[in-house]
Amino acid sequence: MIRLLGQALMLALACFLIYHGITGPQFAPKNLTTLFTWVHYRGLLVLVLLFAGNYFCSVCPMVFTRNLARRFISPRFHWPARWQKKWPAIALFVAVLFAYEALDLWASPLATAMLLLTPFALILLVDLTFKKAAFCKWVCPIGQFNFVASTLSPQEVRVKDPEVCQRCTTYECLRGNAQRTVAGRLGCELDLFLPQKVGNLDCTFCFECVAACPYQNVALSTRTPGAELLSARPRAGIGRLVRRPDLLWLMLVFTMGALLNALGMVAPAYQLQERVGELPGLVILFGIFLFVIPFFILRQFPRAIIPTILPLGFGVWLAHYGFHLFTGALTFIPIVQAMVGVEADFPVAWMGLSERAVAPIEVGFILLGLLGSLVLGLKSHGVSPGKRLGWMLLMLTLAGLALWVMSLPMEMRGVVA
Repeated sequence: MIRLLGQALMLALACFLIYHGITGPQFAPKNLTTLFTWVHYRGLLVLVLLFAGNYFCSVCPMVFTRNLARRFISPRFHWPARWQKKWPAIALFVAVLFAYEALDLWASPLATAMLLLTPFALILLVDLTFKKAAFCKWVCPIGQFNFVASTLSPQEVRVKDPEVCQRCTTYECLRGNAQRTVAGRLGCELDLFLPQKVGNLDCTFCFECVAACPYQNVALSTRTPGAELLSARPRAGIGRLVRRPDLLWLMLVFTMGALLNALGMVAPAYQLQERVGELPGLVILFGIFLFVIPFFILRQFPRAIIPTILPLGFGVWLAHYGFHLFTGALTFIPIVQAMVGVEADFPVAWMGLSERAVAPIEVGFILLGLLGSLVLGLKSHGVSPGKRLGWMLLMLTLAGLALWVMSLPMEMRGVVA
């Protein structure tokens, strides 16, 4: 019931933001759609992932909409086996990053509203055609971001006692059971069989497995963040990471996308675009960061060590999104005042922390991510000393690039400077 309430509230918020993006002021700092989407939502997302887990997927309003639609339209097909890779989601993830820069989404409330509408249309198209949670597992770019980032989260849904699972023959955690309520007892729609589940990849924190287990043997537990990145075990619904180039590529795109997204807001990116043109400049940057570098890493390093890049990538996302959240935390107050007709000046200085105050936090996030990648890289199995040393140098280089980018003046997108 709590999850349903959270989904309903998020749906109401999404509907309001779509409405305000279409009908409200088309000046981004004066519109709640651009402000909440690009300042507050992204910042809160990464902080919740860091300190708790994938709760934003748990209260996803798209899933709430899909479940309502499935009361009238039942999907007939299973997601084809030949499509069971992450490539569509990776392509959409890259497309969102590219559209953000090419279309200046941060500056357009209308375009942002259209972007918010898109996943609602996609989930209805996909999940009213295919059974279970095909959209979440194979298509949703936001979900893939959350899955990858939640490998660094301190909580995980897992079994309490493996011996209890060994005696089970009905597998309600996977198949669900007949004791349906409003919340449902569907079991895991992403095909994560709990006794074989490793970590948070592909887990939406829906807690259907917790509700369905007749032995109350599934629970939310604390764990060591990032430890799952070293596991060589086959994973339920996933297999072995080293045999999933799509997942490894997703991890690399996640990390390099963090650097690229931050670089897009500082002078070197603008200078490149001035020299070769805005669109060609973006194509060059995206090609280097999201294709050339990941391809090089996959060719030069053992697959077992590649997941250890994630702490550094997550640290960069935290630094970047944290910058916007901390410097613009209260920027919504004057907009709300204007909407309700309150005539009161809200000082710009009160809207958030200064850039100087936020700078140490940014550095701390990046260094924490670097430390995580270095430690995990040293613990990875089946990697020669030479490759391990090369990996350490690569992590230091990428962290140095991130620190350099974050040290440059960053454009205050979507807020009053």
